Amino acid sequence: MEFNTYAYTNVGGRKNNEDYCLCKNNVWVVCDGLGGHDCGEVASQTAAEAISAYVTHKGVNLNSQFMSDVVTFANLSVIKKQKTDEKLESMRTTLVFAASDGTKLRYANVGDSRFYYFKGGQLSLYSEDHSVSYASVKLGDSSYEDIRTDPDRNKLIKVLGDKEDLSVKIPEKEIIPERGDAFLLCTDGFWEYVYESEMETDLVKSSDAREWINFMAKRVLLRTKNNGNDNFTAIAVIVN
Repeated sequence: MEFNTYAYTNVGGRKNNEDYCLCKNNVWVVCDGLGGHDCGEVASQTAAEAISAYVTHKGVNLNSQFMSDVVTFANLSVIKKQKTDEKLESMRTTLVFAASDGTKLRYANVGDSRFYYFKGGQLSLYSEDHSVSYASVKLGDSSYEDIRTDPDRNKLIKVLGDKEDLSVKIPEKEIIPERGDAFLLCTDGFWEYVYESEMETDLVKSSDAREWINFMAKRVLLRTKNNGNDNFTAIAVIVN
């Protein structure tokens, strides 16, 4: 099984890019250093590189414990980095990552960076945000579509670097990728401006991952022109 991958990041309307993405050895990582905190770009890079190093050392084992251990290692790596310089003490980052052993795929996330999976050109599953807005959706107080305009959408319940005993629920079911399937990892600066139906439309008309990303990125750029929007980052993968 082969994965056609393309990564994209854009500073948006900000002065510096606090997002970080990484694709290596069937591991895909997207992190969003939190705005309003010092050195978010250090937090996002630290977390992504920690995951890459962990998987390189341990190999890919897609059970729930392994996925949980990866998240824990990334979180503790950010906390360790915080202690090296007082300027880094308040840095935090979101995380979404996916890993494959060549036949199966699993994902995990912390915060509001998202994972989307598509079968037959249609959205099949997506990650759950750790945010006040998503909690409201789960309680039935608002709809999933309302998250993009909810004033609390940037209030996060869980992030890397906040506390050592971070615990997140790892999706139990493994994904068995098939030819033509696709998946997307992205920050909130990306998904806030690309609707899920548009992700599907752009996927169907794309010949590869790069084209898919470019179609979606154009939507973000058109909708955020001169509005001082956040950095936006995505990794697109199509199964060949």
